[in-house]
Amino acid sequence: MARPSLDPAPRQYAAAVKLTRRAANGPPAAGNEQSPDAIEQWLLYEALQAQDMLTLTEQFCWRLTVAGIPIARLALNVGTLHPQLAGFSWIWEADDDFCDEIRVEMGSLQHPSYTRSPLYRTLEFGETIHGDPRNPELAARYPIMTDLAARGFADYLVAPLTPSGGLQQHRMAVSMASMQEGGLSGANGDVLHRLLRLLALHAARLTAVVVSQNISAAYLGEAAGKQVLEGSIARGTGAPIDAVILVSDLRGFTELSGRLPPDKMLALLNAQFEALVEAIADRGGEVLKFMGDGLLAVFPVEHPGQRRETAAHAFEAAQNALTAVAAFSENPPEALAETEGWRPLRIGLALHAGEVFFGNVGAPDRLDFTVIGPAVNIAARVESMTKELNRPLLVTEPVARLLGAQVEPLGSHLLRGITEPVALFAPSE
Repeated sequence: MARPSLDPAPRQYAAAVKLTRRAANGPPAAGNEQSPDAIEQWLLYEALQAQDMLTLTEQFCWRLTVAGIPIARLALNVGTLHPQLAGFSWIWEADDDFCDEIRVEMGSLQHPSYTRSPLYRTLEFGETIHGDPRNPELAARYPIMTDLAARGFADYLVAPLTPSGGLQQHRMAVSMASMQEGGLSGANGDVLHRLLRLLALHAARLTAVVVSQNISAAYLGEAAGKQVLEGSIARGTGAPIDAVILVSDLRGFTELSGRLPPDKMLALLNAQFEALVEAIADRGGEVLKFMGDGLLAVFPVEHPGQRRETAAHAFEAAQNALTAVAAFSENPPEALAETEGWRPLRIGLALHAGEVFFGNVGAPDRLDFTVIGPAVNIAARVESMTKELNRPLLVTEPVARLLGAQVEPLGSHLLRGITEPVALFAPSE
């Protein structure tokens, strides 16, 4: 199914910042009556059971509020290892009772809103910045101060978040704002310094989990990465699943590779894969493997009654992929705009349905988490027929039965390595 979206209202986020989750438990998240000592004990013991930074941040902020620390806004910012993400932030504000988890894309790191912010000085150079947003000198240096002052904040602090003992696995910073002049200074500042060093231990612990999830998802896919992190790491572990299999291939790859410079060919492949992966993921598919100029993806059938819906999603993903590649050919990125001889870019796609084994295969010390089985072999052979039949998208009979009038028959065909002829279909013209 299509990925759900969140409405960030009443907050506003930049285009390169995506709201991923929101908590809105309000003051009850603080639990019982709080004090700085009670919060410290919570961080040392009970909070060790926390497995989610969003919940932990929300509880921490409301505990501070109940304990009389006059914070009105807190943002915890951490870097991560991901090919497209710079990091994550958890942002709590007292006036709307929300605690948001956002992900920050790499492109935002070049934007003036970041490079001219206090957070930039903290994350990149380890500086601590503390002052009144209404201070003209501070506002001249950091434009965000004008916005903070307009909202009524009278004290602002951004500092590196370093766990007790100096453990620093990833870049982390915390920013806080108070409506009370000097509200983050003096005795309150001492309390915050002590508690934030403990919070940093949890941030480092849970960030390590996020980094592991990011790396496994980026290189294995979300479903496979989750399986591996949950312990499916031994050779032969896995399970049979019912799925629609998608196989794609780039037309004329060998000839293009011989003509285009390597950097241009790499840019072309990446652009093609980006269009394909986005189309597949948007309809609930999982890309398992890039194979040279092609890829292998699956659309798992979660329940027997969802076969028709799953086939429709896979079919839509394939059609959307073809549309995206055509649009890319018409309006290529700057890196390829001046390169001649590759347009129009053409791909072949095949859809087949059946049972596959989803799990670990390979040598004892070098494994791959993928899908195998006769259904995968058939899908690959059908894809090779797209060129012969001059149809960019072919589906087999098990998928065609679920799609109905959306496809038309092209007859039965012998496929290399497959004993019986296979009936093939293409989108109705």
